[in-house]
Amino acid sequence: MNRIMKKIKKLLGNHPRVLYLITFLFNHLPFNNFIRNKKGNNICLMGIVKKSNITFYGKNNSVIVEEGAILKNCTITIKGNNNKIIFKAKSYAKFADLVTEDNDNYIELGKNSSLAGKIHLACIEGTKIIIGEDCLFSSEIIFRTGDSHAIIDSIGNRLNFSKDIVIGNHVWIGNRAIITKGVNIPDNTIVGTGAIVTKSIERSNCTIAGVPAVIVKENVNWKHERC
Repeated sequence: MNRIMKKIKKLLGNHPRVLYLITFLFNHLPFNNFIRNKKGNNICLMGIVKKSNITFYGKNNSVIVEEGAILKNCTITIKGNNNKIIFKAKSYAKFADLVTEDNDNYIELGKNSSLAGKIHLACIEGTKIIIGEDCLFSSEIIFRTGDSHAIIDSIGNRLNFSKDIVIGNHVWIGNRAIITKGVNIPDNTIVGTGAIVTKSIERSNCTIAGVPAVIVKENVNWKHERC
């Protein structure tokens, strides 16, 4: 790609407006990404998407990257029909892995929210993962709305149905945290490193930590700056 960029610059010159146009096109042109089985599905890339893989195994699915959003080195795999993944304006994801299985799943990354490292979001059986605005996620975090396999009782009734995961606004999740099906985390929550969150948190402005995660501190908040 660098060789191609140099040739384009040589042909068009080094005027600032020309360089801006080249950079914009380079970040939006399809050769910068690897997209499989696009036919019958919808891709709307208004933001910047670089070195990412998008694969569809189904029809009527959508991947939407709103203006100002940035995706780098991400992998998106959609299996099934009528699934939708949306990155809201000014959101950011790098090395994220997003997967849907079955039909009618929905994943949303809210405005100004960042997935800062290797993060796995798996949504199955018509469920949702909704991440609010101004959230910050560290690396090696796992979200799963289901268990992938059925757990049944002695007479064959299923016990482990898949459930939505909903994250409020301004939530900070630390390294290697795991969020399981059916969990709701309210606004202004801090999730500690290595926490496994198996139940919803009822109160905002708190820190949760541990295995399983519980509230360890209340009446707190966080900010991006160190001071």
